[in-house]
Amino acid sequence: MKKVFVMLAATGLLFATSCKKEETQTIVTDSDQDTIAVVHSEEIVPMTEAEATSRVEQAKKDLAEAKAKGDKEAEALAQKALDDANQAWEHTKEAVNKAATDVKANLNETAEKVDEKAQKAKEDINAAAKDAKKDINKAADDTKEAVNKAADDAKEGFNNVLDKAKIK
Repeated sequence: MKKVFVMLAATGLLFATSCKKEETQTIVTDSDQDTIAVVHSEEIVPMTEAEATSRVEQAKKDLAEAKAKGDKEAEALAQKALDDANQAWEHTKEAVNKAATDVKANLNETAEKVDEKAQKAKEDINAAAKDAKKDINKAADDTKEAVNKAADDAKEGFNNVLDKAKIK
C-alpha cells in the first residue's frame, strides 16, 4: 500500500509539474508610495530539457522496479507516469524546436532588412557620386569658358591698345 501511495504521489507530481507555473506579484503605487493595486500574474513555463530528461529517466527506473517486484498495480501506475513524462518530454522538445524556428525566422528577416538597407545605401552613394561628378564637370566647363572669355577679352584689349598706339 505504501508503494502504491508513493507511485501515485510520483505520478501526480510528474503530471502536475510537466509545466512550471511561475507567479509574480506587481504592486502599483502612486507618487506618495501609496499602494494603488496589487496585480498577481501566473505564467506557465515549459520545463527545461534537463528537467524533462531526468523525469523520464526516473519514471523508467520506477517502472523497472515495479516490474521487478511483480506488482501489477504499481507497474500500471509507473507506466502511466512514464507515459506522462514522455509526453512532457515531447512537449518540451516541440517548444525548443518552435523557439529555434522562431529565432531562425527572425534572424533571416533581420538579415534581409539589413541587406535591403545596405543596397539602398549603395544606391544613394552611387547617385550622390554621379551628382558630384556632374557638378565637378559643370564647374570645370564653366571655369574653362571663363578662362577662354578672359583670354579673349585680354587679347581684344591688347589689340585695342596696339591699334591706339599705331594711330598715334
